[in-house]
Amino acid sequence: MFTAAYLVSFLVAIAILLFMITYGEGYSINQILLAAVIVIGNGGYFALSVSENLEHAILCTQLTYTIGLFAPMLLFVNITEIYKVRVPSWLLCCMYAVQFALYLCTATIGKTDIWYKSVEYNRMGDIVYLYKEYGPFHTAYMVTLYLYFLLLVVCSAGIIKGRRKISSQDATAIFFLEFFTIAVYVAERLVGFRIELFPFVIILCEILLLIPITKLNTYSLSGNNELIRKRLEDEGYIFFDRRLRFMGGNQKAFEFFPELSEWALEKKIPGSGGRFNTYLRQPLYRYLEEQNEDLSIGSFTMKDIRLSYRIGTIRNRSGINQGYIIELDEGRYLNDRGDNVS
Repeated sequence: MFTAAYLVSFLVAIAILLFMITYGEGYSINQILLAAVIVIGNGGYFALSVSENLEHAILCTQLTYTIGLFAPMLLFVNITEIYKVRVPSWLLCCMYAVQFALYLCTATIGKTDIWYKSVEYNRMGDIVYLYKEYGPFHTAYMVTLYLYFLLLVVCSAGIIKGRRKISSQDATAIFFLEFFTIAVYVAERLVGFRIELFPFVIILCEILLLIPITKLNTYSLSGNNELIRKRLEDEGYIFFDRRLRFMGGNQKAFEFFPELSEWALEKKIPGSGGRFNTYLRQPLYRYLEEQNEDLSIGSFTMKDIRLSYRIGTIRNRSGINQGYIIELDEGRYLNDRGDNVS
C-alpha cells in the first residue's frame, strides 16, 4: 500500500517536471530546480520502500535528502521571486554552497559518524525504516532546515517588505500551505512516525504553488515568448560593453544600419562614415558624459523613415554596469515632452 503511494507521488512529481519543461513557458530556473529536486527525492522514497538491505536503504536515503536539503531553500527562493524580495547574488551562491556541502556529507552515511553515528535496517510489512543516531552534521542540516522554514513564514507574512505580484487570496493560500507543510514535518519528527509523510506533503505544496506561479507566467512578458519574439523582430537592438566596444545587434538593427555587418565584434566604433556615426554616435556619447541613470530618448528622420531610439545601461543582478543598449523603433517611443513620436 505505502509502496504504491510512494510510486504515485514519484510519478506525479515526474509529470509536473515534464509539464514545466515541455509545455510551461516562463518558469524560472529555481522553479524547475525545485521540481527536479522533488522528483529525485520522491524517487528515493519509492526506492527505499522496496529496498532489501541496509546498503540499498542507505543509497535511497541519500537520494531522499535532496528534498530535505534543497526543497526548503528553493521554496524560499521561489517565494522571494513571487514577492519581489531581492536576494543578493552572493547570498544566493552561499546558500547553494552550504546546502551542497551538507549534501556531500550524506555520502558518508555508513562510513563515518558525521551524519549518522549508527544506522540499522528494519522492515515491517511494506514499510522500511531506519533506526538512526544522528551525528553533528545532521544537526547542522536541521538548523538550516528550520531556518528556511522561518524565512518562508517571515517572507510570506509580509514581514520582509517586497512588491507582491500575486492576489491576496493566493498570498493567504501560500501562507497556510507553508504553515501546513512545516507543521506536518515538525509533527512527524516529534511523534516519530515510521512512515515518511513529507514526500506527499511536498507534492501537494508544489501543485498548489504552481497555481499562482502559472498565473504569473501566463500574464507576464516572461511567459509569453511569442510576444517577446515578435517585438524583437519589429525593433532594433545594438549592444556595447562598458568600454564601448561593439558586442552585436539583431537583424532589425542591421537593416536600419547596414554598416553594422562590417563592424568587428569587441572592437571600438569605427571613427567615421555610416548611418550610425551620423545619427547615433553623438547621442550615445552624450548619454555616457551625463552619467544619467534615466533612459535617453530621442528620434530622427533617416531616408524618409522616422526612427525613435532609447539608450540605456545593461546591469547584472547585483546592479553592476555591464554595458549599454540602444533600442530602435519606427516611431514607438515618446519624446522628452511626452508627445508621441511618429
